[in-house]
Amino acid sequence: MPFTVYVDKIRARMHSPVLLNILWLSFDKASRLLIGMVVGIWVARYLGPSQWGELNYSLAIISILVAIANLGMDGFLVKEIVSSPDKRNEILGTAFITRLILIPLGLIAAALYLYLLDSPVNSYYILALLSPSFLIAPLDVIDLDFQSRLQSKLTVVSKNLGYFVGAAIKVYFLYSQKSLLWFAAAVGIETVFSYLFLVFNYQRKQSILRWSFSKSRAGELLRAGWPFMISNIAVILYMRVDQLMIGSLAGKVELGLFSSAVKVTDIFVFIPIAVSGSYLSTLVKVKKEASDVIFIEKIHHFFVWMARLSILIAVSVSFFSSQIVEILYGSQYSGASAILIVHIWALVPMFLGVAAGQYLVIENLQQYNVYKTGIGLLLNVLLNLLLIPKMGALGAATATLVSYYVSAIFSNFLFPATRKLFMHQVRSIKMILAFKWQR
Repeated sequence: MPFTVYVDKIRARMHSPVLLNILWLSFDKASRLLIGMVVGIWVARYLGPSQWGELNYSLAIISILVAIANLGMDGFLVKEIVSSPDKRNEILGTAFITRLILIPLGLIAAALYLYLLDSPVNSYYILALLSPSFLIAPLDVIDLDFQSRLQSKLTVVSKNLGYFVGAAIKVYFLYSQKSLLWFAAAVGIETVFSYLFLVFNYQRKQSILRWSFSKSRAGELLRAGWPFMISNIAVILYMRVDQLMIGSLAGKVELGLFSSAVKVTDIFVFIPIAVSGSYLSTLVKVKKEASDVIFIEKIHHFFVWMARLSILIAVSVSFFSSQIVEILYGSQYSGASAILIVHIWALVPMFLGVAAGQYLVIENLQQYNVYKTGIGLLLNVLLNLLLIPKMGALGAATATLVSYYVSAIFSNFLFPATRKLFMHQVRSIKMILAFKWQR
């Protein structure tokens, strides 16, 4: 085949909407990574493990509230919009109002949680300053619309502008030697600006005023999407519950060390999310228009590349963990090195779990997400209770690793409907371990 034909094929792929969407999402995370390394880690060094742990403790609470407010139905809603584009405004409006209703309940739950733990007044102040991340979270349905159109560029630009504003404010606070509360306020301000830019970009071609609420549509979404709601909320719980348990059982210093290790792992979380989010619409079309053989081939190819990427990252970070922690955080965080070596390997089941989630959505097997995630959450909590008192943050990292593998991979073997999925996941890992590279 002539060389020019290969060049034309490469150019055609580079202009693929799916690939461009992945590249924009990757750029989003890469730019945040760059700023986070310069500013976020600077903040961690400035605050020290104890105050850094305190800030992340409140951020964990906010993350859980946001997951509850978003109803954990993002992937499902994108699928609904792609499948029924004529109902786009009704789906968006119904999702927005439904999420908005949950905000007061979330605020009451957060305040009650702090009260029951007899938390100091400072914890209430920090939570209040971080609350914009929760209060305006319903507007994230705009991002879902952009995803369905493969226009994530607009979300990336909007949220990065807000991120830049927040970073500039944090730098000013660092030079001014402000207290912890000021940095919590900076996170809240950053969120406000991000959503202002997001709404502005949306209003240029669409309009929020065209959204409509449908009671019957709300019922349909909740009936069809409840497995995603429960499983995704459970996911965020067992992603963040370890931070809450470390703070309660081992103290804020251990939480600061754990959070610093988690931040390194989080650098790579964007990869499965960006790839799977952009690839979902393609898989839906293949399922509709092509044969089952082609669909299974696409799914397996997806798993293979997820396994390749995750194992490569885990090996690299494990080998250089001490240097990474020393360069990023300094000697006061040296205890985070061992935590990072354990925690980074959670990327493998995480990557394969995200890929599996797309398969379950397309095959209408989403109810199994509830069982799988419930198993993982229960196991994580039990292991945390057992290991944190003995091993501190390292015990929490171990609990996270084990529960991720059980939930994302091994639990698929328990159910006949998901056993094929388990085999795809195992085959993708076995291929790496046997050094067989499939095209």
